[in-house]
Amino acid sequence: MVSTEKTKETTRFDVLTKAQLASRTSIITLAAIGVAELIVTLFTGSTSLTADGVDSLADSMISFIVWFGISMIRKPKSNLFPFGYRKVEVLAAFTAALIIVVLGVLITYHAVGVLLHPTTIRYPEITMITLLSAGGISLHRAFSIRKVAIESNLISLKLDAKNSIKDGTASLVGFASVLVGTYSSLKFMDAVGGMIIAVYIFLMAYTAIRESTLILVDAVDNPQMTDNIKDFILSRFKIRTKEVFLRPVGKEFNAEIHVLFPNDSRLGDTSKTTKTIATAVKNEMMLARVIVIPEPEHD
Repeated sequence: MVSTEKTKETTRFDVLTKAQLASRTSIITLAAIGVAELIVTLFTGSTSLTADGVDSLADSMISFIVWFGISMIRKPKSNLFPFGYRKVEVLAAFTAALIIVVLGVLITYHAVGVLLHPTTIRYPEITMITLLSAGGISLHRAFSIRKVAIESNLISLKLDAKNSIKDGTASLVGFASVLVGTYSSLKFMDAVGGMIIAVYIFLMAYTAIRESTLILVDAVDNPQMTDNIKDFILSRFKIRTKEVFLRPVGKEFNAEIHVLFPNDSRLGDTSKTTKTIATAVKNEMMLARVIVIPEPEHD
């Protein structure tokens, strides 16, 4: 049993190391893309390119927040945080989502201004090449991060992956907007591209805020897990379960399980059985912490 626990901890450590490396690479990649786009913007004046450049820099900052959250998860438990730092990662995702909302508001404001007062893009070909290159690099990084995010099941890294996919898609939308605006009479399409990017941002931020908020306030909508725990205890130990309380800690759960024992059960036997049940349920259901509380079968 001890060997199994050590193996799980080692695997968890390796996964978090990969997640940390993925978010660090994302920081560098997105920052480089954002700086490059804003430099090109100085010469072209494109609204879509400006929006995409600012978006990439903000996404780089979000990746930094994600990296910090994952780093906190790896810290050992302390007196102040006896359950560990798993929720710091969720808080990081929530903070990143709020920053994304502010970013969306700023991009929308700028795009509306350009829509009301259209400007001509200088060097549109350079603008389109920049947007196309940024989109390709962002999408390549996004799918690499997504693979690690699925493996680690970290909400903040999943947000980072979605953010990178959004960033790559937004670049391609910007490319299409500049293309249409340059080779047609629809000169306002550059501003429309910026507004579409802002819509992407708001939709993604809503999803992230909703998911992370539910976890932060200990909301649990997983009746299947509760039923599985009850069925497992009944089939393995022939003991009925009265109640199961789940509490999310990051993407894992703590469980408090109330089981029913005959009134004449001996204290020593009951204590031994509850410990065995707690260990078995923890390993079977992949829970972070399990407490089993015995209760009399008949009051």
